Amino acid sequence: MLGRGVDNLLGSGQNVFRDVDPLFLNSDGAIVNLEDPLTTSTTNFKLTVPLKANPKYTYELKDNNVIVTCLANNHIMDYGDLGLNNTISALQSNGLNYTGAGQNLNQATTPVNLNIKGRKIAVLNYMDNSSFTGFLPSELPAATLDSPGYAPADWNVIKKNIDESKNNSDLTVVVFHYGNEYSTVPNPSQIDLSHKCIDEGADMVIGSHPHVIQPIEIYKGKPIFYSLGNFVFDQSNVATHSSLMVELNLVGNEAKVVVHPMILVGSIPRPMDNSSGTAILEKLNSPSLNMTINGGYGYLTFPLE
Repeated sequence: MLGRGVDNLLGSGQNVFRDVDPLFLNSDGAIVNLEDPLTTSTTNFKLTVPLKANPKYTYELKDNNVIVTCLANNHIMDYGDLGLNNTISALQSNGLNYTGAGQNLNQATTPVNLNIKGRKIAVLNYMDNSSFTGFLPSELPAATLDSPGYAPADWNVIKKNIDESKNNSDLTVVVFHYGNEYSTVPNPSQIDLSHKCIDEGADMVIGSHPHVIQPIEIYKGKPIFYSLGNFVFDQSNVATHSSLMVELNLVGNEAKVVVHPMILVGSIPRPMDNSSGTAILEKLNSPSLNMTINGGYGYLTFPLE
């Protein structure tokens, strides 16, 4: 989230990704949930906590090797069609891929298909609006066949996308914006959607929205991260300052995952020290997860099929 208090940091010339740059810049690219439209519009259509960031700060994503932005969230349409259009223009002008929102349902649900060192990776992105019942459709418009908005978590659409992606990629990752804010446990909708994605052939599910860490599950051999928590964000609630970053390495016929515990200090993510990271991971671990914890990092491996 590059607006509000983070805007002040960027305006002073700070790189809010500086403490993760050793990983970001040495990787093949980072995937992030972009929690605000990139616009200077002053007409917000969502009345409750509208977020935006100045499009000029899009360079912060590009310069720090972000290659995919996921837009399906409860803030991308805060400034309506104009805010979405400004966002897409800013991303495109900086050479950044995006998915999860668009001018119509087809555009919003079109996956990002990456080809990295001969590996084909599909990134799909949707928002489950079942926990946003207090908002008017005009405040949180989902994309339709002929109108713009975020990609809704419509199972028929998701199933079609997964079926197409799994046949044309080595790895299919589904990114959801779902769950209840500040809840440390996934709700039934999160669990149902995530399990159905794995059943259908997705390899990995990543969640955002609750602002806090939720459990990690291994379901049918594949990982589900129900909520990674915040990353770059200016919330003052100390519960929102612990988070996870997921590193994925494809080696042969296996995907090796490294779970990095993070702590937000002044809105900026920083790797946790060994003891703090170990404590977070031990709370998340379970016999069914069987995550290896070493040196403050968590390790999981799953097969590529």
